[in-house]
Amino acid sequence: MYKPHRPWQKFYKHIIYGVPTYANPSSKTTTLERRQQLVRLAREFDALIVTDDVYDQLQWPASPSQATAGLPLTHASIPRIVDIDRTLDGGPPTPFGHALSNGSFSKILGPGLRTGWAEAAPALAYGLSQTGTSRSGGAPSHIAAIFVAALLARGELQRHVFGTLQPRLAVRYAALRGAVERLLRPLGAEIEGQSGQLAVVGGYFLWVRVPVDAVRLARGAKDEQNLVVAEGAIFEVPGDREVARFPNHVRLCFAWEEEDRLVEGVERLAAVLKRMLDDGDAAGGDAAVDEKREAELANSY
Repeated sequence: MYKPHRPWQKFYKHIIYGVPTYANPSSKTTTLERRQQLVRLAREFDALIVTDDVYDQLQWPASPSQATAGLPLTHASIPRIVDIDRTLDGGPPTPFGHALSNGSFSKILGPGLRTGWAEAAPALAYGLSQTGTSRSGGAPSHIAAIFVAALLARGELQRHVFGTLQPRLAVRYAALRGAVERLLRPLGAEIEGQSGQLAVVGGYFLWVRVPVDAVRLARGAKDEQNLVVAEGAIFEVPGDREVARFPNHVRLCFAWEEEDRLVEGVERLAAVLKRMLDDGDAAGGDAAVDEKREAELANSY
C-alpha cells in the first residue's frame, strides 16, 4: 500500500550510536572537542547521532576528599551532544537536527522501571511522537510514567538524584577505586577510562585492565571465590579484532553493593589473580593464545 508523505518524516543516511558520558563498560567520557567533531561529521554525511545519556546526572568530584563536599553537581561537566547540535556553528542546518538523546529512569530511579525520554530538535521530537509505537498507546509503560510524573512534579526524583544517588555512589566509587589501587594494582592491574586527571567522575563502573586472561580470571573468581565479575569478552564486537576486543579487561560495578562488600569483592578477586600469576597464567598476545581463548569463550556460553 502506498503511504503518503508525512511532513514529520526524516530519513537519515547513517546512524551513529554512543554513550559519551561515563560509558558502559569503559567509563570513558568523550571530550568536548570530539563531540563537536562528531556533530560536524554527522551534518556532513547526513547522519543521526543517537546517544544514551543515562549516566550524566550520576556524577561527583573525582577527589575522594571532595567527593561529597562538592555535591550536588547539578550541571553537566561537558555539554551533551544533543545540546551541542542545537548551538554549534549557528545551529543545525535542518529543522530535524542530527542528534537524539536517550534518557532512562531505570538508571536514576529503579532498575526495573522501563520508562525513559528522548530529546532532540523540535521537528525530530515531534516525528518520534507520531510513530506507531508512540501513537498506538501500547508501547509506553503508562503506570510507571504516572508514578514518574508525580515524582517529578513534587521534586522527589530531583532530591533523590542529588541528595541520595550522587553522595552514595561517590562513597562507593571511592571505596572500590581505593581497594583496586591497594590490592590489584600491585599485581599489575590498572584502572582505565576514569583517569586521575579528571575533575569529575561518575556512572556505575570501573574498567580494569588485568595482566591475565579476563575470561579465565572471571571463571576462577566464580569457581574459587563465589564472586561474579564481568569479563571484557562479553562487551566485544564479534569479528572486530582490532578495536572492540578486551581480552584483558574486567568491569567492576559499584552501584549496588555497600562499601564493605565492594572491598571484600576486590580482596577475593585479588586472591584469584595472585594465584593465577603464581601459577604462571599470565596473559599472552600471540595467535595461538588468541585462538585458545576464543575457543574457551565459545565453550563458556
